[in-house]
Amino acid sequence: MRNLILYILTALSSTFFTWAPLQAESPAQSYNRGYKQHMQGQYMAAVTHYSAAIDANPSYVQAYQMRAAALHSLKEHERALQDYSKVIELGEKYFKAVAYFNRGVVYYDTGRYHAAITDFTSSVSLDNKMAVAYVHRGIAKGRIGDKSGQVKDFVYAARYGDFEVRKWLEQHAPHVLKK
Repeated sequence: MRNLILYILTALSSTFFTWAPLQAESPAQSYNRGYKQHMQGQYMAAVTHYSAAIDANPSYVQAYQMRAAALHSLKEHERALQDYSKVIELGEKYFKAVAYFNRGVVYYDTGRYHAAITDFTSSVSLDNKMAVAYVHRGIAKGRIGDKSGQVKDFVYAARYGDFEVRKWLEQHAPHVLKK
C-alpha cells in the first residue's frame, strides 16, 4: 500500500512539475505552419493554419494571400476570390498587384474571362512590368476573340522579360516585335 501511495505521489508530482500551460501560437507561427503544409501539398491543413493566423490577426495580408492560393489549389474558387479581394482591400501596392493577378487567374479558371481581363489590367496598372499578367491577359483576350489585343499583350510580355513569349512571337509573328 505504501508503495502504491509513493508511486501515485511520484506520478502526480512529475506530471505537475513537467506540465507547462499550453500557449496559443502567434499569428506568424500559425502562418509558418501553414506555409510548410502548403509547400508539401497539404492544402487543407495549410488553410487551417492560415485561418488561425487570420483569426489572431485579421489584417495579416500574407496569410490571406496564401490561404487564397491553397483554396485555389483545392478548387474552392469562391472562397479564394474572397481572400484575394481581402488582400486587395488591405494590402500595399505589391500585394494588390499580385492579388489582382491571382484573382484574375481564378476568374479565368472559372470561365469568367472579362472579369479576368479586368483584374489583369488592374495588376499591370499597379506594376506595368509584370510580364506574366500581360501573358494571362493576352490569353484571356484570345478566349473572347480579341486577337489584336492578345498580340499586343504578348508584345508587352516579351518586352518585359517573358522569353518564351518572345521566342514564340519571333517564330510566328516577327513583324509585331519591330513596331
